[in-house]
Amino acid sequence: MAEETLILAADTSTRHCTVAVCCCGGNGCEVRAQTSVDLQRLHAERLMDSTQATLHVGGHTLENIDCLAISIGPGSFTGLRVGAAAWKGLAFALNLPLIAVPTLDAMSLLNAVPEGIVIPMLDARMGEVFGAVYRFSGGRREKLTPDRVCSVEAMLAERHVREKPLIVLGEGAQRYRARIKAAAPHACFADLPCGLPRADAVAREGYALLCAGENTDAAKVAPTYLRASQAEQTRARRSAKEAAPTTDVASGAR
Repeated sequence: MAEETLILAADTSTRHCTVAVCCCGGNGCEVRAQTSVDLQRLHAERLMDSTQATLHVGGHTLENIDCLAISIGPGSFTGLRVGAAAWKGLAFALNLPLIAVPTLDAMSLLNAVPEGIVIPMLDARMGEVFGAVYRFSGGRREKLTPDRVCSVEAMLAERHVREKPLIVLGEGAQRYRARIKAAAPHACFADLPCGLPRADAVAREGYALLCAGENTDAAKVAPTYLRASQAEQTRARRSAKEAAPTTDVASGAR
């Protein structure tokens, strides 16, 4: 592997679109340029514009990039699809390696936490969050649970959550703040700007995966949703209803 790797990273898992160019090596990842824009989920229309703007600010072009990293979820269904499709297109066009980065893993790096439990939460709607539990000890991270979609109460029922300090972050944590405080009074909340997904964290996590030998085949990159979209759930309910047997009232069955 080269002494330094220039990574173009993006996160489209929420309504915020964030793109970064980072130079990663033995001393960590230096952010050369980063943009974060609230696109109201209009990623398809604006992602490539944000990408070009970020490259321009950093003084780079796509031809300078050594590796791509994209956040693959969980999160917004549409945003994840757009991000994965765009970065796969770049990988194929430029013959670049592409690292698929779990969104919550990258979010766990948003705040410098040497010790404690960290739980990033994204709003999954319907009263639930996407989340996972991480323990930091001596600055080293251990993932204690898989990515889940559940209520904050279920997330906070994990025995690890009794440990202190407990830091929760992300838009899901802000939305369900009262419920989190009721379930875990000792929880500390990161300010919302410190809990929004950032592309530089995707680059850092992506570089660690690259160094660990993670597969970089763009053809194998796919978003992680954890559950079906609302549209898919509606279709499934409609199909189940249509397939359900009907009772023949006229048959006189008792």
